[in-house]
Amino acid sequence: MTSALADLRVIDVGHVLAGPFAATLLGDLGADVIKIEPPEGDGLRRLGPRKDGRPIWWSVAARNKRCVTLDLRVPEGQEVLVRLARVADVLIENFRPGTMERWNVGWERLHRENPRLIMLRISGYGQQSAGGGGRPMFGRPSEALSGLLHLTGFGDGPPLHAGFSLGDASTGLMGAFGVLAALHDRERSGEGQVVDLALFETLFRMIEWHIPMYDQLGVVTQRAGNRFPLGLMVGNVYQSADGKWLSTSAAAENVVQRMLRLVGGDALARDPRFATPEARARPEHDRALDDVVREWIAARPAPEVVETFEQAGAVIALAHDAADIVDSLAYKDRDAIVTVDDPYLGPVRMPAAVPRLSQSPGAVRWPGPELGAHNEEVFCGLLAMTRDELEALRRVGAVG
Repeated sequence: MTSALADLRVIDVGHVLAGPFAATLLGDLGADVIKIEPPEGDGLRRLGPRKDGRPIWWSVAARNKRCVTLDLRVPEGQEVLVRLARVADVLIENFRPGTMERWNVGWERLHRENPRLIMLRISGYGQQSAGGGGRPMFGRPSEALSGLLHLTGFGDGPPLHAGFSLGDASTGLMGAFGVLAALHDRERSGEGQVVDLALFETLFRMIEWHIPMYDQLGVVTQRAGNRFPLGLMVGNVYQSADGKWLSTSAAAENVVQRMLRLVGGDALARDPRFATPEARARPEHDRALDDVVREWIAARPAPEVVETFEQAGAVIALAHDAADIVDSLAYKDRDAIVTVDDPYLGPVRMPAAVPRLSQSPGAVRWPGPELGAHNEEVFCGLLAMTRDELEALRRVGAVG
């Protein structure tokens, strides 16, 4: 079957995370992604653990991309990018605002060259920000700016980041969504447009309740550990008798009642302190119920806890580490992990393409390539350069 975006060509001029992740998501669904790197390579090639000197992260981060080297700091490289933009549907960049314009490959020029081009522009504060201007920004500080960091952690301790680049990854996801919306609009208008995304905006949008709470009630929501800050759900992270950590949550009233009966029988379910969401939200009642659930789970090994919750129709999950994930039936049933042959690392297990489309699914077609692996294929094939033209670009340093 043909993947959904197989007729789409994307030029990935991004570096490291947010922009390239958006391109990877589009590539997973079939887009022809041409990854442009400076002659020294993308910084992501130098990040993370290595095996026999080879970067492991690159194998998944640059999968499904054709990698070429092109120095956009020199005029000859800039002209090649313009030629690529003429035959592309989408161009993705995540430099500071003004960088592409200084290189003479900004939106105004690219739009003139290809009026149908969609340009995804990710930056710290957006393209037109009086507050941020051209200042740099990275994923973790953007999480602080979004409001997420303030909400994460325990109230008597420092704010805590997630264990991966959440700000970058979520922005890449929203960027890919914005690209698809712009492509849909192009079907009506015939015109491309800029998708402008600040690095803090996606997480800010996802926490959709904290600004209305402040606006209407004057309430600044505080950190609540592993509890939901608004107190609307029954749940927390608990340790079982065998030392495993499990997370449970119940918002729907019927699921709450199942959990109450499971850990305390009908007496707990009928207890007026826990009978309604409003009663459970009172801090002293919330703490009392939390203690009951904690003691029940602490008295049992994790497999028994999970099985009993499932039998009762309540919801709980073991905090999976990587070893748990690769052995998990849930992942195996979904074929959520695929094995890809990397010419240097050998077989590499990595996440499969998501979401899963029934008629035009995505796939991992190849792992992250070597630096400049597709120079001749793209420049001499797609752009019809002669060998002499390509060699001339190499001599002036435009191509690595």
